[in-house]
Amino acid sequence: MVIKPEHWQRISRDTLIDTKFLKVYQDTVKLPSGDIFDDYTVASLSDGVVIVATDTEGKLITQFEYKYAIDKVILNLPSGGIEENESPIQAAIKELLEETGYTSNEVELVRTMYEYPSKLDHTLYIVRVKNAQKIQEVSHEPTESISMVNLISADMPDFGGEFNTTYTVAALAVTLPEFLKS
Repeated sequence: MVIKPEHWQRISRDTLIDTKFLKVYQDTVKLPSGDIFDDYTVASLSDGVVIVATDTEGKLITQFEYKYAIDKVILNLPSGGIEENESPIQAAIKELLEETGYTSNEVELVRTMYEYPSKLDHTLYIVRVKNAQKIQEVSHEPTESISMVNLISADMPDFGGEFNTTYTVAALAVTLPEFLKS
């Protein structure tokens, strides 16, 4: 028999930050033990998609992207937010086309992932795209510092970068683990 922990009870919630991209709350919570914490902070982000896409030759579609919060350029998978009334599949097709110029009809939801569920409440959807073809040039948003598409194969000794973001590694691990050999 599997015994699962009991849920916490939210007693109250105060909004500390409320912007288009981020909301931060300070909750008062009651633990199953009866202890009460009056300063449990939770951040809310929009749900998003991480796209593990390969072209018609099986090469992984990646890009180098500057990430301001960590002040680094990293090798990354295409990704983006899910708009209201948009499914993860629709968001993945849209984001892949917007960021890379690639598209495909072979699209499937692989898994959901929670990046830091103790403090972040959003869901990331890992979407697999096969046999993607380039159909248009791209024009990134002003806040996106993204390189041109970088196509890599699993047998390349050096990808020219390092997959070093949480969701990129997790997305590859559940879809194409051969790309994580080192």
